[in-house]
Amino acid sequence: MQYVSTRGDKNARAFTYISFTAFAPDGGLWMPDEVPQVTPEKLHTWLGTDYAGLAFEIFHLFAPEIPRRDLWTLCRDAYQPKEFSFRRNPFDAEAVTPVTWLRDGVALLELSNGPTLAFDDLSLRFASLYLQRVLPEDKRPRILLGATSGDMGASAAHHFANIPGVDLVLVSPKDRMSQCQARILYNETAPNIHHLVGEGTFDDCQDLVNRVLADEEFCRENRIGAINSTLWMRIVSHLVYYFWSYLQAVDRVGEEVVYAVPAGNFGNAYAGWLAKRMGLPIMRLIVATNENDTFDRFVRTGVYRPRPSSETIQTTSPSMDISRAANVERFLYSFLKGDSRRVRELMVLLEDTGEFSLSSEEFARLRRCGLSSGSSDHPNRLEIIEEMRVNHHVFVDPHTADALYSGIILHPVGVKTLCLETVQPVKFPRMVRAATGHNPEWPFGYKEPPEVVTPPASHALSEEWLRGAVSEIGL
Repeated sequence: MQYVSTRGDKNARAFTYISFTAFAPDGGLWMPDEVPQVTPEKLHTWLGTDYAGLAFEIFHLFAPEIPRRDLWTLCRDAYQPKEFSFRRNPFDAEAVTPVTWLRDGVALLELSNGPTLAFDDLSLRFASLYLQRVLPEDKRPRILLGATSGDMGASAAHHFANIPGVDLVLVSPKDRMSQCQARILYNETAPNIHHLVGEGTFDDCQDLVNRVLADEEFCRENRIGAINSTLWMRIVSHLVYYFWSYLQAVDRVGEEVVYAVPAGNFGNAYAGWLAKRMGLPIMRLIVATNENDTFDRFVRTGVYRPRPSSETIQTTSPSMDISRAANVERFLYSFLKGDSRRVRELMVLLEDTGEFSLSSEEFARLRRCGLSSGSSDHPNRLEIIEEMRVNHHVFVDPHTADALYSGIILHPVGVKTLCLETVQPVKFPRMVRAATGHNPEWPFGYKEPPEVVTPPASHALSEEWLRGAVSEIGL
């Protein structure tokens, strides 16, 4: 298995090379040179496999150069159920990502039971162990750089804290996350964790970080790697829970299901699309957006027109306040059947004009590809959170409410639909209280972070500022 660029660079690389590399030399994202297929017969053999065992099988498809014994030990230790113990049902001691059924064939896929109560723990725990145990020292980055809207940064800080020889630099937007998200993020103060706060939106922070990561010479000189949603290793980590939840949900292998996914930076959603391409029987993948509905408008019109960062709406599901999702380019590459020339053409149009349009033939193919989308707003989120509390006795966070809203409305009657729960409701107490009149409780056994949080001083976003901060950390 080799990896190539979405934009056509022909220099194929191995998994270990791309592990913490943000971009290919031509600015594209890394993709496997072929998509491994999982037959119904293979799915049958995976029935009854535990989460760690399934992670081993799927990672082996994409990283065959890792010795099997090393990969098995890595997956076993990364996905111990005790590391994901903050589940709704504390007596379900072996479930890493439990499936909780609600009504009419709709279920929650719980992905946020790890130490920072967000789905990012599933991929970043694996990434931290992979860096320490498997990645050769001469390929290890000295600095990991990423932008965060809250949850990813908190998870990265937790899992990479105190790793010798590695500094983590996280750029976050000022006043663009909940108080609880900030408490978990900024109270991680290990000496190798560095928080930088920028004055702008998450899109502004991500654009700035990407410009720095795209500078090959600067990154090589300072041994900088990426820690963000575009890492292929994270996409493969997401794949695991699609396959695992499918095998838990169906009555027979071959039965089709539907997934509803919060859009965010599109890494989670792209993994679902990839699982479908690999052969997982997904009838429909529903991508849920909030008021920042760039992808929903794209699916409905064939025109991809991200809002300028100054027009990105600050909503009550802040981790989805993203106008230009980082992994959409991967979806284009897959949807256009690996046509890197066309992908490059569309990306140039996006950079030059702020938008691109599919041809009529491409748009017709998009409408038939098994992917759909929906959008919801603040009143819709309040409605869903209240309904979940009243009718099902569970709290959900606003991002999961977005997924549930689109999933309930758009799923075909009689087809099992799994809505991805990517963060726990306790991180958004104000929203939950407004909808239900109750405060969500911290999970049983969870050590509540300090009430007082003091974010670092904010700075105007500029390449000079970020390059200077990163260079100083690397000294």
